[in-house]
Amino acid sequence: MALGTPVGPTQSQWTITAVSVLTVGQYTVPFEIRAVPDNPDADGVEAVVQKFVDLIAASGDFTVSYAGRTYGYQQRMTPTE
Repeated sequence: MALGTPVGPTQSQWTITAVSVLTVGQYTVPFEIRAVPDNPDADGVEAVVQKFVDLIAASGDFTVSYAGRTYGYQQRMTPTE
């Protein structure tokens, strides 16, 4: 079987995890934020997500503990002859 050229990245998922600096009792309050645009792989989505990460990070009330993108690639497979 022959594999075609990889196509991607596709199906991006943008996730930001932040935590409050203030505590409730002895615990912080965690947040998980997902960016869910119609086309998560469109040009410009990365810049918007980055601005949101910067906004949270600039706050003295929250700490960004993770921000990232996960994605996949696709390859078509054809029968060998």
